[in-house]
Amino acid sequence: MTDTAIPFTAGTARPRIAVPPGTVDCHHHVYDPAFPVAPGARPHDAATLADHARLMARLGVERHVLVQPSTYGFDNALHLAALEAAGARARMVAVVPPDAPPAELRAMAARGVVGARANLVQGIPLGPADVAPLARRLAEVGWHLQIFASADLIASLGAVLRASPVPVVFDHFAQLPLRGWAAHPAWAVVMDLLQSGRGWVKLSSPYSLNEADPAAAGALARALAAAAPERLVWGTNWPHPNAEAIPDDAALLEALADWVPERALRQSILADNPARLYGFS
Repeated sequence: MTDTAIPFTAGTARPRIAVPPGTVDCHHHVYDPAFPVAPGARPHDAATLADHARLMARLGVERHVLVQPSTYGFDNALHLAALEAAGARARMVAVVPPDAPPAELRAMAARGVVGARANLVQGIPLGPADVAPLARRLAEVGWHLQIFASADLIASLGAVLRASPVPVVFDHFAQLPLRGWAAHPAWAVVMDLLQSGRGWVKLSSPYSLNEADPAAAGALARALAAAAPERLVWGTNWPHPNAEAIPDDAALLEALADWVPERALRQSILADNPARLYGFS
């Protein structure tokens, strides 16, 4: 069975694996050219909530997490509007400064925002020096801290991340190397947080590790699943702003069955773990 083409995803076929009820796409964005682009950030063509809803229907996904991209800096208006439109089946991760007034964060929390992201790969609008004060501010409202950073930067921030007063969610496989990951100092940082119950890793955007061969992420995914399956979540990264070639989201979902062949563990990664992390009932 097929659907009509959806923007920013290749293919039209449904995935060959069934996903459990309550499956969550834990990482996607929306874009609207009518909203101003932050200084130094990259614009993106329109990618709407309605388009993503069609993708969720194609994949069998029931819930989702909107993630504020660096494109809009600290202006969360577009994603907050999408969050409101999506209703109870959505949550959001915002981008806020370390000195954001707690009252503003609590108002966002009441709308379904559960965390804040620091994109340290683009470095817009936050940098490494912002991580510690941001984590302290998030602790005041009970949010988690989401980090997108190179493995080398994660290693250099090891002391800060280990001392974080809030849970730390690593984007996109924590950008760990595809060979010798266990020898990289970032692996120890990630493992310390996962195994202490204070960290999470998103199995998302495998092409950011190897654009030519996204399947090369399989060995790393299996190592993460063997170490801490209860601390992993999955996401599409639609509309794939960091991809050179737009992938087939159904194929990316099917890859999870290869990485994690045990149905019960996939249930945890796709539904149970994100329900705990993002507060879905």
